[in-house]
Amino acid sequence: MDAIENLLTRRSIRKYKTDEVPKDLLEKIIECAKASPTGMNRQERLFTVVTKEDDIQRLASAIAKSLDRDDYHIYYAKALIIVTVPEDLKLGDADTSTAMQNIYLASHALGLASVWINQLRGNKDEGVRKVLSSFKIPENHISYGMMAIGYADEVPKAKERTEKVVYL
Repeated sequence: MDAIENLLTRRSIRKYKTDEVPKDLLEKIIECAKASPTGMNRQERLFTVVTKEDDIQRLASAIAKSLDRDDYHIYYAKALIIVTVPEDLKLGDADTSTAMQNIYLASHALGLASVWINQLRGNKDEGVRKVLSSFKIPENHISYGMMAIGYADEVPKAKERTEKVVYL
């Protein structure tokens, strides 16, 4: 698939097959994420790749408790990529966003599916922090998003894009 087709056919997927995501594909996705731009080329992002089902479940349970949502499950994804930055990084949200977009596009190009998850954004819960610390994420790091990745079990049809455009 070419770049334009990749951009236009990518979907956010919330239902995954039980197949594991091969490590070499995750490594390629991370390579693509690291190739995304950062403000002033500071490159201070940390990419934490989580593939152990127990670890994914521990994080999902901690998030569920923090949100008071028993049904929270991170879509039963087979892999997570948590992007974190130092809390005082002025362009941390933008640096995270560029990496997350590359993760989306690389996943799709490699035949995988993904969805951006926001439940870590602004989450200061001690239980969630404890799990993140067990993943070796520094205490001074925050997350603006994490990506669930796996093989799509179903792909929704594209919704009509209704954003306005002004040409001058």
